[in-house]
Amino acid sequence: MFEEIFEEELNRESVFRDASKLSPDYVPRVLVHREDEFRQLTRIFRPVIENRMSQRVLIAGSVGVGKTVLARRFGEELETRAKGRGLNLTYLHLNCRKDKTPYSVIAKILQHYNPRWPYHGLGPEKLLDDVVSYMNAHDVYLTLTLDELDYFIQLNGPDLLYTLTRVTEESGAPNRISIIAIARDKNFLRFLDAATQSTFMHNVLMLDRYTAPQLRDILSQRVGEAFKSGTVEEDTIDLIAEIASKWGDARFALELLWRAGMIADGERKNTVIPDHVRQAKAEVHPEVKREVLRELHPHEKMVLLAIVRKFMASKRAYVSSDDVEKGYHVVCEEYHEKPRLYTQFWEYVKRIEGLGLIDLKPPKSRRMGRHFRISLQEVPVSWLEKELEKLLEGRKT
Repeated sequence: MFEEIFEEELNRESVFRDASKLSPDYVPRVLVHREDEFRQLTRIFRPVIENRMSQRVLIAGSVGVGKTVLARRFGEELETRAKGRGLNLTYLHLNCRKDKTPYSVIAKILQHYNPRWPYHGLGPEKLLDDVVSYMNAHDVYLTLTLDELDYFIQLNGPDLLYTLTRVTEESGAPNRISIIAIARDKNFLRFLDAATQSTFMHNVLMLDRYTAPQLRDILSQRVGEAFKSGTVEEDTIDLIAEIASKWGDARFALELLWRAGMIADGERKNTVIPDHVRQAKAEVHPEVKREVLRELHPHEKMVLLAIVRKFMASKRAYVSSDDVEKGYHVVCEEYHEKPRLYTQFWEYVKRIEGLGLIDLKPPKSRRMGRHFRISLQEVPVSWLEKELEKLLEGRKT
């Protein structure tokens, strides 16, 4: 039975030519509407190729604006162009939510150069010494992207970044490691020492959210790569661009396109029509994707849960940050966690806003002091409460 199902599905006609071209991991050769930012990166990294001078840059922006794909595409080109000019440079892209400790980051750098390197049992300082020794001995250079670095700094503090930017100070040898930092919010720079902060602040690329016409251009490019000719209507592309433009999120737009194509295949249709998009939209809440919720720090989940519960209780359009802080303390008690101080609580609120999950409005009057008004994006609060409770359930003791 299952063998027949497998063969039937494999032999069925599909609107897709190559669905992988819609994956978040796919890096297209041409980045539509990111040419200017690519040119800026090229100018910043020109001294790396010409003068063997390390560089640091921060790429910041909200979800789905192309931060990761821009860094990956630039890294590919940088590596190729450097080697073409006699510089042995390689590019390494690490996600700090997966490699979330200093040890893991440095071990990945070692593995990048030698997968069989005997790094087990060694501390991060010794591992980094081995990295530097290897790079000097083999005259190699590295451009390292630390994706979601704001999360890493929040979790571990700034020591690793400080060390990477000063790794050769004592020896006087050239620093062979350039860094591309990716973050949703550049406010994490405040936690760095003044010199490191200054270095990144001089090279900040803030990526704006995509407009509807820009999203349409991106979708049109991917349709040409991912779908068979003539299977996606122009109205379908227009509708997806219009829906996704509310958040300026290309990743969500591409997810809608993929889901609409899957629905068309499931109905055995040879064309992806606007109604397939409407069905796809009903399957996902772009405002609060499960993957975004899963990646939140535990205390960020608790703050968001406190916000959600306040909305469920008040039925109003806004809740005050003061009420949310009190609710956060209650949630922390429920999950046997010690509440963070106000400054850290406010960092959590700002990061949740940076993810597009909430909006912050200034107080209506001076009498309200620092108490901001918080609004929640258009998502059922009951659904959001259940999702957060499921994610936090495993933390109960």
